[in-house]
Amino acid sequence: MDCRTFESKIPAYIAGQLKMEEMQEFLDHAESCSECYDELEITYTVMQGIRQLDSEDGLGNASHMSLDSSLYFARERVRNFTLGRVIKYALTTAAFWSVLSTLWFQVRFWLA
Repeated sequence: MDCRTFESKIPAYIAGQLKMEEMQEFLDHAESCSECYDELEITYTVMQGIRQLDSEDGLGNASHMSLDSSLYFARERVRNFTLGRVIKYALTTAAFWSVLSTLWFQVRFWLA
């Protein structure tokens, strides 16, 4: 991901609207490019401030978290999503081979 694309995706990241594949690229770029990380930090801080001002009591909501926490939880979501996909593919493959071996033994039984 280049810096221009990264900057265009900052609002979607803050709003929680990035797809997991985009999120992975976004997080990788944030870790590797200090200029983009700084831009993300500024935008994130401003958006959190605006949310706090927009809240009725002026204290913000309980979901307010630091950028580092937000990035950590985003990385965990990506990791869990990836792990879930791997488990899904493994189970699908195991089910396929189970059905195939069952059919094989059934055919051998019929022919015997």
